[in-house]
Amino acid sequence: MTELHDEQAAPRQEYVQRVTALLREAADWCRDRGLQTELLPYTVREERAGEYEAPALYISKDGVSLAKLVPAGSRIIAAYGRVDLAGPMASHAFLFYVGRGPEFKSATIANGQTVHSSSARILHGVDGDGWYWIESKVRRAKRVDESLFIDLLTDVSDYEL
Repeated sequence: MTELHDEQAAPRQEYVQRVTALLREAADWCRDRGLQTELLPYTVREERAGEYEAPALYISKDGVSLAKLVPAGSRIIAAYGRVDLAGPMASHAFLFYVGRGPEFKSATIANGQTVHSSSARILHGVDGDGWYWIESKVRRAKRVDESLFIDLLTDVSDYEL
């Protein structure tokens, strides 16, 4: 059990740092629009990584809860973490990608030797390390920035910002 714990410690710590940076940035964007934010500890439970604490951001306006930005996990298929923006009307997932994002890889092997290999990007729009939201209709990744975050916050909360 100790090996698993040690093996999971670095990826979890890196994930918590990424989440913290995103939530601080989102809190600034919200405060710039007169919204109140509160950063609180949140317990994340993952099958392989176990249970650990990461921050969550709660967003309100004049005492009315609009949405929350909560960590979902560090071990996500094809991504290096997920954070969910959830409100009373909807929710959106933000995924952390590294480099150009996930790829399909294939290889042709003959007599134990690789004779041909190729790869193809799964998503368009991933241009470097960062948090992305996937536009589902065209499967295009969009980097989470202030404008996109505010649009999605409006969508999940039904509160016009």
